[in-house]
Amino acid sequence: MRVAVTGGTGFLGCALVRRLLGNGDRVRVLARPSARADAVEAQGAEVVRGDLSDSQAIDRTVAQAEVVYHVAAKIKGPGPKRDFFVANVAGTKNVLEAALRARVRRVVYLSSIAVYGLAREGEQINEETPYDDAPEHRDLYGQSKIAGDAAAVSFAKASGLPVTILRPGVVYGPGNPLPLGLLGFRAGRTNFVFGNRSNRVPLNYMENLIDAMQMVAAAKGATLETFVIVDDDSLTLEQYHAAKSNLDGTKTIFLPGWPVLLGGPLGGLSRHQAKRALQDRWYDTRKIRAAGWKPRVGLREAIEQTLKASRDGAPAAAAARRD
Repeated sequence: MRVAVTGGTGFLGCALVRRLLGNGDRVRVLARPSARADAVEAQGAEVVRGDLSDSQAIDRTVAQAEVVYHVAAKIKGPGPKRDFFVANVAGTKNVLEAALRARVRRVVYLSSIAVYGLAREGEQINEETPYDDAPEHRDLYGQSKIAGDAAAVSFAKASGLPVTILRPGVVYGPGNPLPLGLLGFRAGRTNFVFGNRSNRVPLNYMENLIDAMQMVAAAKGATLETFVIVDDDSLTLEQYHAAKSNLDGTKTIFLPGWPVLLGGPLGGLSRHQAKRALQDRWYDTRKIRAAGWKPRVGLREAIEQTLKASRDGAPAAAAARRD
């Protein structure tokens, strides 16, 4: 199968490209000139040098593709608001427009559960939950992902282009450090995590997420589909850190959230953003499970594989997706 990938030199994108090449697919990747792009090319993918603002490069990338995986996004780092919106909103529109011109069979767009705002007590967040109604109080990544997701929905409805939107949580795996949660830091061998230890933590092991991406790419039928996806929608911070500590030997101390709400040790967060991160957020994944997906790699094995890659000296990857 002919496949196009944006973001194929990043943390998740590299793993996706390896999987696709291993399946025998013909893979074309849009990437800026870099050593990572050269490495992806050496693995057997065709690389088109360019970025999400280069319409001609995007056209060349998606030409004759049956499926387009749009994974590229600006997640963090320095830069003005414009940089985030050019990549995550205008760039998404550019990819969708090129896919429509190329008449691809389906676009799989990787969004994020970052599009959702404060949850009501006891609420299960699902595909019908509206976007955050106060995006101006979110960081630039959150603001731009809300706008990008909305743009993808509008484009698919208006054009008829088959688009599947996946909204994962915190993505981890070999090549990146294990996450601590939504708010925390590490000092030596001790993890300090803010919030109630019984709060759920929305994690996605990258291989499980790639399974889902390939599953929805093969689907036929609906023009527009959206899916919320986390590996375990009942996993608590306490359960996750118990499993993590058992394997990496670190200690975790849970701290109350009020210092963060007061603009404390993790300064820079708005009160809205801090309240959101400290909530017990319950993500409903019944829709994608009903479609046939379930996590193939369990939590313990996922942690083990991530730690093994770190011990073996796996190169640092581009930033993981976050809530």
